[in-house]
Amino acid sequence: MSYLAVSSFSLHSALGPLSIEQRGPDGSLAQFTIDFPRQYSIEDFIRLARDRAGVRAIELCQIQFDSRTPERIAQLRATLDDAGVRLLTVPIDIGDLGHPNAAWRAQDEERIEQWFVIAHQLGARYVRVNAGSPGSTVEDSTRAGVVDSLCKLGALANSMQLRLLIENHGGTSSTPRFLRSVLEAVGSDRLGLLLDLGNFEPLVTISHARFLQADVEDSGVDLEPMYAAITELAPVADLIHAKSVDPARDGMPLPDLPRALSIVAQSGYSGSISVEWEGRLGDPWERTIAIAAEVRRHFPHLM
Repeated sequence: MSYLAVSSFSLHSALGPLSIEQRGPDGSLAQFTIDFPRQYSIEDFIRLARDRAGVRAIELCQIQFDSRTPERIAQLRATLDDAGVRLLTVPIDIGDLGHPNAAWRAQDEERIEQWFVIAHQLGARYVRVNAGSPGSTVEDSTRAGVVDSLCKLGALANSMQLRLLIENHGGTSSTPRFLRSVLEAVGSDRLGLLLDLGNFEPLVTISHARFLQADVEDSGVDLEPMYAAITELAPVADLIHAKSVDPARDGMPLPDLPRALSIVAQSGYSGSISVEWEGRLGDPWERTIAIAAEVRRHFPHLM
């Protein structure tokens, strides 16, 4: 069954602090927190995604969990069940599987595995990890390490009735050639692709700069390479992120979502699609609902 879902990141400015980790040169891990207000609890998000956006599935991003104690996970599972909402995906943003230090990669695998357990307990269908840290460059010399880690994680995910995905998430991972080569090396039985319609250059640089409230030139940008990448990757995608951000200064949509969705539809894609609003202007619920409506125009079969 294919779902229309809403990602918790669509409410990134209203679901409380975002906790992002960084590994120092000595291997130590530190938490970097973006202190957004908590206007809604995760329970509120689950119910409001159903009631306002009309969806029966959501994504819960690992960086937005307020706790991962057994009691908290049991509470969230009870809320999902009571609301009749399916947890489709848990995007996991810890670790760097592209790091040249094999010992640190092994530590990251173990920490990622702990989130697989949580995803399984919450009834998720997919878990998404990064093929390297977001926005980083994966050198050819460490690609074998990425593949090895993903082979192990993919087998573990399968054993827990989860499907492991990687995403175009900036840097090397937003290169179609790299993604296809990793998918082929790991094998489709252990790894799939989450295709994010907005995570290609130059949009990645623009959206990241805006997120950090830095000024960036966004007028007159050439998005044709992004649409070409979507055309290349849509036929091999397991899951789609319908992403949108605030338009450019000249009014150009970032991206042209109807065009991007049309490319996906023409590829024959029939899987689930998750809405991810990453803008800072306007009411996030209104923006999310508008994107959901656009997705339904192209994919009316989605539950």
